Order: sequence, then C-alpha cells, then structure tokens
Amino acid sequence: MYRDKLLGKGSNKVLKYTSSLTSSDRAMVREVITALIAHTKSLVKHNLVPKEVGDKIIQELKELCRNPEPLFTMEAEDVHEAVEIYLRNKLGSDAGWVALGKSRNDHVAAALRLKARRELIKLLSELIELREVLLEKASKYERTLMPSFTHLQPAQVTTFAHYLLSFDEELSQYIRILKYIISEVVSESPLGAGASITTNVPLSRYELAEELGFSKLVINSLRATGSRDFIMIVSSILTCISVTLTRLAEDFIVFTTPQFNYVSVAPEFLATSSLMPHKKNLVVMEIARAWGAESIGHLVAILAIIKGLPTGYNLDLQEVNKHFIQLLEKTTETVAIVRDMLKSVKPNEESMRADIAKYPLLVTDYAELLALKLGKPYREVHELVAEVVGRSEKLSEVYEKLGELLGKSLSPEEVINKPHEGSPNPSYVRRYISKALEEVKELKEHVGKLLADDVVCST
Repeated sequence: MYRDKLLGKGSNKVLKYTSSLTSSDRAMVREVITALIAHTKSLVKHNLVPKEVGDKIIQELKELCRNPEPLFTMEAEDVHEAVEIYLRNKLGSDAGWVALGKSRNDHVAAALRLKARRELIKLLSELIELREVLLEKASKYERTLMPSFTHLQPAQVTTFAHYLLSFDEELSQYIRILKYIISEVVSESPLGAGASITTNVPLSRYELAEELGFSKLVINSLRATGSRDFIMIVSSILTCISVTLTRLAEDFIVFTTPQFNYVSVAPEFLATSSLMPHKKNLVVMEIARAWGAESIGHLVAILAIIKGLPTGYNLDLQEVNKHFIQLLEKTTETVAIVRDMLKSVKPNEESMRADIAKYPLLVTDYAELLALKLGKPYREVHELVAEVVGRSEKLSEVYEKLGELLGKSLSPEEVINKPHEGSPNPSYVRRYISKALEEVKELKEHVGKLLADDVVCST
C-alpha cells in the first residue's frame, strides 16, 4: 500500500522476509489500534478532519480492537499498514484522513511503550504474589532448621524462613525498580514526533500523551522515534529477575533430589522418565532455569541490534520487538510458575536436621564464641578449631572438645539466635516479615490503581 506509487508492486518473498505482521505485531496489535484511536480523536478535536469521518474511523477502530484477527489475513509490511488497508476496505477514501500527522515511527514506539506498561504491571502483580507466598512460607517455617551452604558445601545452621527471605528481599528491590521504570521510563509519549522531526499538523503532543495515560513526553523527536533506550532498560531488569529465578530453581532442583530430600513439591510440577519408572524430576524448575539463559540471549540480541545504529528510525528496530515481547511475556509466566511451585513446597525437617547432625555446622559458632571468651585473635582460635576438627574421628568428639574449651555445649536451636538483623534469629525474621507484609499491602493498592488506569482498547 505504501510503496506502490513510488516503487511498484513488491516481491512476495521480500515482503515475507521484511514483514513483522505475523510475528511481534500480533502481540501488540491492540496497543497499535489504541494509539491510532487517540490520534484520530485529536484530529477530530482540532477540526483537522471532518467530524463525521473521524467518528466513523474511530468506530471502525474500536470494532477492530475487539477483534483484530482480520488484519492477519492481509498481505502487508506490518500491522500499521494492515490497519490502513482494513479501514480503506471499510470506508473507502475517507480512511486516508487517519494518516494525517502520523508516522509508523512514532506510533510503533507508542505501541511498544503501551505494551511494555501493560506487561510490566502484570509482572509487578505476579512478583507481589510471589512475595506473598515467600512471606507466608517464611512465617510458617521460621524455626525450621536447615543447613546453609557456600560452594554447595554445608556451612552453618540457618532456617528455611531465612533462606526464603533472601529471595524475598531481592525481589523487593526489583519491584522498587519496576515501579520507577513504569512511571518514569516507560510512561513517556512519543506521539506527534512523526517520522523524524515532528509534523506540520497542529496536534497537541501533550493531549495525545494524556489520552494514552503517559505522564510526560519524549521531548526530542529523534529520540522518540529512533531510540529504544526504554527497551534496553526494561530488558535488562527483566533479565536480572529471570536470572535470580534460575538460582531459586537450581536450589529446588537440588533440594528435591533423593540425596538431599530437603523439600517435596506437588506432583504436577514433576515429570518421570520414559525409561526409568522411578524418576521424579522437577522439570518445571529446569525450564525456569533454562529461561534465565534464554533471557540473557534475548537481551544480548536487543543490545547487539541497537548497537551502532545511525540516529533516526531504522528497520533493524523492528527485529528488536520479538525479543522484547518474549522477555516481557515469558518472564511474567516464569514468575507465576515459580510462585505456584513454591505454594506446594513442604520442607522435610527430618532430612535437614539429619544433615545438621551429620556435618560440622556448629564449629564456626564455637570458634567465634571461643575468641570472645578467651580474648584471643580470631585467626589463632580458627587454627585451634581447625586442628580439633582435623584430629577428631567423629563429629561428636569435635563438639565434645570444643564444648569443654567453651565451658558449654551449643545446640542448633541456640546458634540461629544471632544478635543481628538479617540473621535467622526468629525475632528478626518476624520483624522483617511484618514490615514486608505492610509493604506488599501498599504495593497491591498501587497495582490496583495502575490496572484501573489501563487505556488499551478503552480509549
């Protein structure tokens, strides 16, 4: 449609190669139509098109927003061209008014920002629910003892609650960053920027921004149309979230092995072998672990495509969209599946206590307390304790000798009561959970307001 008068009919092979219609455009078609509705409303408001024509265009666009499938039966470069072809088929030459003062360049940027905002709000909601599960489990198991690890070697005694809260705190940081990104990075309107240097058509860029719920403008039109800085920022944090979830996934893959047997999960998250009928594999977390690697791949693809592009719009940016949409949608899906898995988790306290009794997890506590009691340099005491461990044949002998030096025996229940916030001490754990639950309550109210302000297909 766009090329015929200048370049003639194109090759179907080339069209298929360059078109985005059947890939990323489907994922953000409603956002594209929503931006076009806002544009047409502005044309009508400022008497730039006949009102009766503008109203007919808006009505057709609203119908199309409810069912955009006809667009994907067309031969078109992208969804923007498909919408214009659709309108022309419905309204004839009157459809041509919609092109006044707009470009695919500013409209695709607007649609991408609308899509990002919607998906990030969904992600925010899923992360909040994941936090609720972590906090509920932590509250239930605040005194459930388990080994902690460094280098995957048994280290010291902690609690299942303390372990879970390490992830909660990390997710809380991502949520704070996402809130900022939604309000300050994504919520900038590129509409009215045209193809490159805005337009002679006297639209109000501020009105267009307000109509679509954007809080401010991308001021410079070259940045508005040719930059994808917001995609780079959003994709980076999505990848960080995905990578964090791979660590949790790896832990639970290890914890559910018979060798550890620290936790059990619902059968729906497990699979068995086609050959070995005894296998119970935590395959859902294996896919979550793989997604972390894929997310890195998508981020690298995005950065590599954008790297070194000349200023202004280039069709390379179209190829960014498929990676970006995958990151948006699959990260949210992964958060949801991890949350559901965690809901079903039950710690096996007997197995964890058996390992606490099996490995020398209390020797560090003995060493610290001995240094304090004897008033000796810690390195000297460290060497003393290491020598006791090295010379003793049984763990009971180690604890007996160290208990004699200290003047008392230590228990696993006692050593978790560290005098520091952030330790597995149940009193500090409870305080953290209480504060976190208040934060989660406020976050849910915030997300509710964001959802209520959604404009896609309602403009």
